[in-house]
Amino acid sequence: MFGIYLHIPFCRRRCKYCDFITYAGKDEFMPDYYAALISELRYQAHHLQNLPQKVDTIFFGGGTPSVMKAEWIRSLVDCIRSEYGLAEDSEITLEANPGTLSPGYLDNLLEAGVNRLSIGVQSFAKPELALLGRIHSPSQAVDAIESARKAGFANLSLDLMFGIPGQNLASWQANLEKAIELKLEHLSLYSLILEPGTQLFDDVQAGRLQPASEDLSADMYEFAMDALGQEGFSHYEISNWAKGEFFESRHNKIYWKNQPYLGVGVGAHSSLNGLRVANSPSIEEYIQRISKSNSEDEGIFPAAEETLKLDTYTMQQETMMLGMRLTREGVSALDFKERYGMTIQEVFPKELERILARKLAEWRDFADGSHLVLTRGGILLGNQVFQEFV
Repeated sequence: MFGIYLHIPFCRRRCKYCDFITYAGKDEFMPDYYAALISELRYQAHHLQNLPQKVDTIFFGGGTPSVMKAEWIRSLVDCIRSEYGLAEDSEITLEANPGTLSPGYLDNLLEAGVNRLSIGVQSFAKPELALLGRIHSPSQAVDAIESARKAGFANLSLDLMFGIPGQNLASWQANLEKAIELKLEHLSLYSLILEPGTQLFDDVQAGRLQPASEDLSADMYEFAMDALGQEGFSHYEISNWAKGEFFESRHNKIYWKNQPYLGVGVGAHSSLNGLRVANSPSIEEYIQRISKSNSEDEGIFPAAEETLKLDTYTMQQETMMLGMRLTREGVSALDFKERYGMTIQEVFPKELERILARKLAEWRDFADGSHLVLTRGGILLGNQVFQEFV
């Protein structure tokens, strides 16, 4: 599997919890930024070595990709198809804010090749949306989902957030019930993390807001595990549920399985040929450096801010740390041995002994042999498992 991620850093307004590489008030850079994305895609197609023969997934993330013109999205998809080759059954995902979606725009996205929408709702409660700084209302969220259905989208994912200051178990239950009622194929549920430098972090530090307790957040998570399981959702990754394997995020599984991907755009990350690369986080610098690469050889990654060569042991660690997030399938013993020429037991004997003794993980039988998979207790204490492989 091979995926391409395109970062769209523009937002109408920056959310109060956001510490991603996003910018509000810089829309004047959009045309030049779009042109730079096309240029970087073409540059990489001609300079990168050992690329897979086709792209299996494309993911437009942000920021708010749904502020970009649909014809630009189409051109970017067409560029990937012509320069890299695109699998016939490719998954093409676009993250969207409900406040930016109209029926006409949704029609155009579908025609552009987007076949999966990831809609950032976060909450169906008006006070919670206001506290988070979201630009949409609960009714706009519902309207966006219904409009996407009418446009013809058959694969919809929705983001919800729990552990919001002031949120209680009843309001979280109401959010989940609304999401279930909308009959979505995929749900991503994230515990709010208060990151330094964000407005919510400052409000909590100043005592203007009371953060949710760890116990309450854990109760919300366990409630979701049980409620969604009863509704036929498969809990396939720590934060993700799908209505069957077909609707699991194929692009994100590339990350969790530590497979190769190319990141294009501001702050985008790539993992290819044993290299980990991060692009410049500045829109202006990114555009300038990509423009310069058209006339000069700027190396393999012309917009790179940081390039790290990974040794085998680091890659083995990351394969375990990321793969253990996959709560349905975990890490395949066969895949690990075929990739590294050694078994999991040979590379991580002490780590395995500890997590198995604490019943945080167990070996389960699959068609291709044994997989190491988190137990329910391991899911609830996932960080303790992941830290074993850091």
